[in-house]
Amino acid sequence: MAADEPEQSTEEAAASALPESAEAGRSVHAASHDDVSDALEGAAAPEVWHRVHPLTPIIESLAVLVGIFIAAAYGLQNVFQNAVEDLASGRSVDLTFAEWIGGHPLAILGIVGGIILILLLTAMFSWLAWRVMGYRVDAEAIYYRRGLLSKKLRKARLDRVQSIDLQQKLLPRVLGMAELVFDVAGGSDSNISLKYLSKKRAEELRDELLAAVRAKKRTDTAGTAGPDRPSAGGPSAADLSVAGPSGSGAHAAQALPEAENAADIAEPASSGVDRSVPERRDDSIGVRLSKRLGAMADDVSHEAEGSLNELLAPYNLSTSVGKEGEIIRVPVHRVVVASLLKPETLISAAVVVIVIVIAIVLMAMGIKEAFIPMLVGVLPGIFAAFSVFRKNLDNANFVVRLGESGLAVNHGLFSTSRKVIPLDRIQAVCLYQPLLWRWAGWWQAEYNIASAGGDHDTNLLLPVGDLDQALLMVGLALPDPQLDEGVGADTLVRSAMYDRKSADPNAAAAEAMFHPQPRSSRILDPFVWKRRAYALTESLLVLRLGAFNRRVDFVPHVRVQSLRYHQGPLMRALGLGSVAVHSTAGPVDPRVTHQSAEDAKRFFTEHAERTRLARQHFDAVTKDAKTGQAAVLEHSPNPAEEDER
Repeated sequence: MAADEPEQSTEEAAASALPESAEAGRSVHAASHDDVSDALEGAAAPEVWHRVHPLTPIIESLAVLVGIFIAAAYGLQNVFQNAVEDLASGRSVDLTFAEWIGGHPLAILGIVGGIILILLLTAMFSWLAWRVMGYRVDAEAIYYRRGLLSKKLRKARLDRVQSIDLQQKLLPRVLGMAELVFDVAGGSDSNISLKYLSKKRAEELRDELLAAVRAKKRTDTAGTAGPDRPSAGGPSAADLSVAGPSGSGAHAAQALPEAENAADIAEPASSGVDRSVPERRDDSIGVRLSKRLGAMADDVSHEAEGSLNELLAPYNLSTSVGKEGEIIRVPVHRVVVASLLKPETLISAAVVVIVIVIAIVLMAMGIKEAFIPMLVGVLPGIFAAFSVFRKNLDNANFVVRLGESGLAVNHGLFSTSRKVIPLDRIQAVCLYQPLLWRWAGWWQAEYNIASAGGDHDTNLLLPVGDLDQALLMVGLALPDPQLDEGVGADTLVRSAMYDRKSADPNAAAAEAMFHPQPRSSRILDPFVWKRRAYALTESLLVLRLGAFNRRVDFVPHVRVQSLRYHQGPLMRALGLGSVAVHSTAGPVDPRVTHQSAEDAKRFFTEHAERTRLARQHFDAVTKDAKTGQAAVLEHSPNPAEEDER
């Protein structure tokens, strides 16, 4: 009994803290006594820290070991280079150091002993570092601590977690280990990377934490309900416990069973998709699909495929949903060819080839002294070219699946990554086509997202895909353009992609929607002034950019954060002006550039009002929906009383 006394006193203290007006709602407390006891037991439980994989410190310090190896290799390379130069010039090779080593065997033992000592010290330091590394999860947050000499403790609140990605670099993947990356609202400095766990444990922990995040957000949504901000999940526990004597406590008790089932109505996913709000025209098609179908099973039904094709009807697309919701798979060979045709890869390769050709020419001319140094100097260029190529290979095996929280993306050849793109937080989208991709008709799709850390390399909707795949990803990430009859969304996007070269039958009607740059801007934009233009629909701003490398930017009106009008001295002399349309950090930087000053000012004024009204309407629909659901929950009869009747 002594072990139960602290828990009993805690419950009595909690009960005494309730106001006397809570007596009317005492039955609700009695009904939820087990939940309260469980919560108190959880609060009184000691902190339990879990260890990461024992090889974590070694993998994290691998870069230092590689650096030591490179330094040693560089020293040996200098010795080898000197020997080759001596042989090429007819001189004898200097073997003084090798002869000295051969005459002093104790030096060899000292070198070997030093290497063994370094390895032992490294192993001991890694073991001590592993002992202090660990993570802990409670009802409010996840904690991650590390550091042997310098202690570090990171905390991520569950209600601020936007997504949890599972990543596997090459060596951890070979060893069956994985890393969990927590995308926390507030930018990259707020993110937590949990290194490393076994792959099975990482997947289990990810599923557990995603469920905890959803539950936490449901609880917080219910707890913040008020007269002006009702909860879609029904009254909170605090509201039930302090019910007044006028009978509101009994009324709350009637609403409680419905509140327990409200999760089916208003369960926000880890990405923040609020299914309590009905479909809005300004929602992206992907968000509308998520709301329509709710949580999907791994084997997506034909109903999902039908709903997807119905929502994508403006884009004139018919998409099949494969196993586990798969809608796009990019083959490895396409990624390899596309990466080889990118400008940065070609430039790096061209520099390497030119240096090698020059070295061979000098060798043929008899200038042997420059041959070896030039070949050695070309190594950094080879590494740079390989680095660019390997970076693009990270997008191999790119697979997109429909999920309850957005688009689930898997990619990677040597290192793999799994992440969820929360479509409700996408702020802008762009399509990009390098010059040498035109022969294949390939496009790349990127996006800006709220609270992202600004890492452009991970902001990919599609690394490389054909026209239909590009239209599919743009359609899922953006709201319906809401065009007049006669012009479809696919016609507008094709006109933005190919301008006057679009083969669509209604291309002329779509082209008429674009506002091109005036002829006076040809001095500032001699190559692109004929292509640059912008178009406005009821829900989108569409920007057509680029001449050699084509680009199209899409910005929903409800996502515009601010506008800025700019006119430099030269622009003022030419009577031109530009407007920057501010979005969140990312690869998309939308700008209406070098329009006539009058048109730029008119666009600035009208678009500021347009975006304000769009956001106001968007928020009003959300508020009305939540108010209506709260009213329904409040007046719902108690199922228990219905049974008694």
